[in-house]
Amino acid sequence: MSKCLASAFVCLLFLGTPAFALSAKDPRNKLVEILQPRFVAASPYRVDGLALGDQVRFGQQAYQRYQCGPSDEFPGFISCNEEHTTRGNEVTRSHSILQSQDGTAYYVNSYFDPAFFDPNGIQSEINRMSSEFGREARIIQMPQRQGLPNAVMAIWGAIQLEPLSSDEISVVASGGGHPGILVSFLGDLERSAKAGVPVYRLAGGAGFLWVATFDQNGRGVLRYLAIDDSKIEPSRQVASNSENRAEANSSPVNSPVLAQPSLQQQSQSDAQAQAKEDQYRGDPEEEKRRVEDADQQRKEGQQLLEAQNRRLATIIEVAIGIFVLLCGVAGAVFLRMKRQTATQQSNELG
Repeated sequence: MSKCLASAFVCLLFLGTPAFALSAKDPRNKLVEILQPRFVAASPYRVDGLALGDQVRFGQQAYQRYQCGPSDEFPGFISCNEEHTTRGNEVTRSHSILQSQDGTAYYVNSYFDPAFFDPNGIQSEINRMSSEFGREARIIQMPQRQGLPNAVMAIWGAIQLEPLSSDEISVVASGGGHPGILVSFLGDLERSAKAGVPVYRLAGGAGFLWVATFDQNGRGVLRYLAIDDSKIEPSRQVASNSENRAEANSSPVNSPVLAQPSLQQQSQSDAQAQAKEDQYRGDPEEEKRRVEDADQQRKEGQQLLEAQNRRLATIIEVAIGIFVLLCGVAGAVFLRMKRQTATQQSNELG
């Protein structure tokens, strides 16, 4: 019975409560409240009700604000975007979808600025999403630095993070274009690049990424996305090759020849980028230890629960035995008193 009640409670928690660790006590978050989907899709990774691999149906009211067109960066794909502010311009909400020609969504993204968090509840929310996805999150925390907010990034599934090279970081810092879909801790790619905070390109397979940035008052920005870059990457390679050919064909006459970086310089740049990534990536051994500790705690909790159930069953059995014994004693006393009364009445009549 208790297991049934617990299962029902978990179902209600997943299907009907606001997600993404926004502070429930802050009334401003009612403007950005998002409800978990109430139906099951093939992929567990979904954003605002749209899962990876779902067919986008733009006839629905939820997509009427989207502006769609052929993607310049990903040939053969359609890019759809929507951005608006809530009443009073208090919160900016932006959403984007990258879909194939047949309407299959391979990238779904949402962004809120500002969002208001309960910092103490962020880890609990990550644990809740881990339970929903059926796997532990890979967590990367941005080391605290003076003048910058706190930030945490959680990743599920086969998503991989490729740190940008120093040259690419310079382009992003100047507000220039960038290949692929990028993420950063601060929510603002240009600001992150200028502050020396790592900027990553999304790669790998299907997964879900959640990034929260917040100051000491709990105010910050929120971004969460689902992506399957394995379906997008071939298109990105085509775009990159086309861009390289276009640059080669459009080179002006008598243009100065730029020296190409040596292999040693490139290796140093890659090593620096890798070092920055390692700086912000959690220790794998420490993460493994935390997972093992969590598993051990769950096992101990299960064993404790089973022991409590056994003790409860023993107590109930003993209580039932005592009750039966008392009933037997009471019955015997009653019968004895009845016999004594009958004997006394017989003597009186005799």
